[in-house]
Amino acid sequence: MPKNTRNGNFRGRGGRNYGGDRFYDANAPKHDHDDRTDRSGGEWNDRNRNDRMTDVKRRVSFKPSNGGRGKGRITENHLRAHMNDDDEAMGGDMFDGGDLRVRMNNRNFDRQRRSGSPIPRGVPRGGGGGGGGGGNQRKKLLPNAPWYEVRIPYGNKYEKEFILRSIQQAITPQMFIPLYYKANESGAVFFVEDFQAADAIMRANRSIQTPDGRRMILVVRNNPPPTQVNEQLKMRMKQAMVKRYNPQTKGLDLQKFHADPDLSDIFCALFRPQIMLAAIDIIAEHIPEIEALNLNENKLYMLDHLKSMTTKMPHLKVLYMARNRIPYLHSLDSLKGLKLLELNLLENPLCKHFDDNTAYVSEVRKRFPKVIKLDDIVLPPPISFDVPEDDTKLPEAKASFLCDTSGADLVRQFLEQYFTIYDSDNRQPLLEAYHEHAMFSLTVNTTYQSNQQKLGAYISGSRNIKHKTDLDSRCRFLKQGRLQVVSHLSSLPPTKHDLTSFAVDLTLFTPHMLQLTVTGVFKERKGSGNMEQIRSFQRTLVIVPSNGGFCIRNEMMHVNTVTRAQENKAFKGAENGMPQQQAAPSAAPTVPAVVGVAATVPLVPDDNTKLQMIQALSVQTNMNAEWSKRCLEETNWDYPRAEFAFAELHKQNRIPPEAFRTN
Repeated sequence: MPKNTRNGNFRGRGGRNYGGDRFYDANAPKHDHDDRTDRSGGEWNDRNRNDRMTDVKRRVSFKPSNGGRGKGRITENHLRAHMNDDDEAMGGDMFDGGDLRVRMNNRNFDRQRRSGSPIPRGVPRGGGGGGGGGGNQRKKLLPNAPWYEVRIPYGNKYEKEFILRSIQQAITPQMFIPLYYKANESGAVFFVEDFQAADAIMRANRSIQTPDGRRMILVVRNNPPPTQVNEQLKMRMKQAMVKRYNPQTKGLDLQKFHADPDLSDIFCALFRPQIMLAAIDIIAEHIPEIEALNLNENKLYMLDHLKSMTTKMPHLKVLYMARNRIPYLHSLDSLKGLKLLELNLLENPLCKHFDDNTAYVSEVRKRFPKVIKLDDIVLPPPISFDVPEDDTKLPEAKASFLCDTSGADLVRQFLEQYFTIYDSDNRQPLLEAYHEHAMFSLTVNTTYQSNQQKLGAYISGSRNIKHKTDLDSRCRFLKQGRLQVVSHLSSLPPTKHDLTSFAVDLTLFTPHMLQLTVTGVFKERKGSGNMEQIRSFQRTLVIVPSNGGFCIRNEMMHVNTVTRAQENKAFKGAENGMPQQQAAPSAAPTVPAVVGVAATVPLVPDDNTKLQMIQALSVQTNMNAEWSKRCLEETNWDYPRAEFAFAELHKQNRIPPEAFRTN
């Protein structure tokens, strides 16, 4: 009897399957391979007829009364699971070793079958998936899945030790740890966490011989253990947490919580939202004072359900979430309400998105600004404007800020003398007020269209880098050298500044440099009949000693329109009894004392101190005692300024040869 008639099916023309002689067409042409007649072309012989009818009866006898539908249907998988030794061996050869032949036959059948026609019974679906769970084995395992289910049909007939020992021998040298092993009326099941172990177990399907001569079926899927949160589970969780809590440090260690020995017989993984929420409720109820929580190695993925931690754990300062599966840093947004000081995110997928550690720290601090330790690394103190809760008063507001009150007189004199020249008709004397290599930058507020019209005289020289994006423009509008700076200042409209509106911030004051920022208002002086326009300004100056005096090394000037309050108060100093700036003279004034010459008058040292200063300067500069004394006298016995003055003049070759010692 041909092999393809075991299920009572014949293969006819075009690859179609016909079951029994009820579908036989007497008019169909005969072929050489047709075994319905003998070789002489006569009728069927009795032997073939009896075999054929016996085969039909065998197929029909297994057919349920409801036509094969519903729960009563006996599938091919069930039949093969209960075959005798010979049939089982044949089934294993066909669906394990001979699986390629089955797939090729069904592929040819699919090509020849008309599109949309039903698949006849007896043809395996999905490329020949059968053989006691063989079809399920075609589902690929996900390498990053948290859990893998291993199901053994009819595994309840064998001892647990035999099943686990046999699987371990079959996959050696690969090791595996079975978790939550259970046997029920349909078989046995356990779970593994390791993908390599799960893949090895899947490949060991039907390779283990059982004591009764069958081959053990191993079905592996990407499934986590089932979860059911009830009072019994919560009680077990409480018992496990008791031994993991440290009352001295107020810390709770839930690292790899599902592997706790007290929970070995139940599935209690914190990556399941319902279990994590139950754990949070337990913590909030029994240890609300918790300050440190360790959630390492819990396969955490999505964290949206952790938002309740911000209200139920208000004192939490330390949170460990290393070696989890958190994909992105924004997954932590649900925890932004926590005032964390220490956070550990090592070996999470989110760490791979940052090549620059600075950007990583910055993004973390956007969510947790008080973090001072990240991934076991101490960070620089965060810059914040937080004030102690018991100190709610802000510092008293001041018109000006002076980092050193001893510089008040110097700053006042410098500004008065500088703006006296600046408000005159001739600004050329400001050449002595700027360093030889001075740099000057002008910006204008052009946010509003009206400003562009009102400040048109300043826009042509504006160097606002928000608009000057190309490097050539940025360099061209940066004025370098005292000649370029003063020439540009002279091209600006003539002005008159209101000294009573000045607010000065002295942010740096040393013997070698001072930095100040001055803001106020001025008006553009126009000819008769023209309305004077009032502007506001801010100028930041870096001032250094030069030639016994001071000069501007760098300056940034910003011009803007005035506010209504500034306009109402501008130039009202005379009406309020305050001294008003005198009208700028038409002739060019002489250079004031502060600009270019000595400005401060420190205390004069005694004769003994003067002698020591002369000797020290002579040794340092190689000048003779006479010229060292002269240098100190001209700098009012200010030793740092004397050093600076010598260095500047010596660089310019302005010190004569007779000033130096010959030996």
